[in-house]
Amino acid sequence: MKLGKKLTSGPFFVPLFQDGTAVEYLLIGFKNLADEQSTVNLSVQVCRDPFLYPGISPEVAVPITISTGTYTELAVDIPAGSCTVVKVDAGPETFQGNNMLRVTLEGDLDEDGEEVVVALSGVKTGGETVVSMVFKHNDFIELDD
Repeated sequence: MKLGKKLTSGPFFVPLFQDGTAVEYLLIGFKNLADEQSTVNLSVQVCRDPFLYPGISPEVAVPITISTGTYTELAVDIPAGSCTVVKVDAGPETFQGNNMLRVTLEGDLDEDGEEVVVALSGVKTGGETVVSMVFKHNDFIELDD
């Protein structure tokens, strides 16, 4: 099955709050604007404690755990006109300052937001968000095949 367009947040650093703590999880929200069910494959990658160039840190998949299991790529099915939110809670080894994350989406979406639109936010348990870790649909970049 050929999937649709591929979007990415591009790399971003996990920011620290003024008290020195980092976000604890990502919330990735989806809204299906289409007249039929849509599917988006979600993956999150991390470079842990990246080195300054010429040092290199490998990008690895972040596990996404939901009630049905743990995935490195999660197929998110969204009925027409509906919304859903995926919580990515990968622990402190992923969400610590200096780590670099990247979210990738592939499926029934496009850069113009005519099918599924997406939003991403880094959050602490108390509900605090970091403005520099909020991505709206227009902030995502379309990748070429």
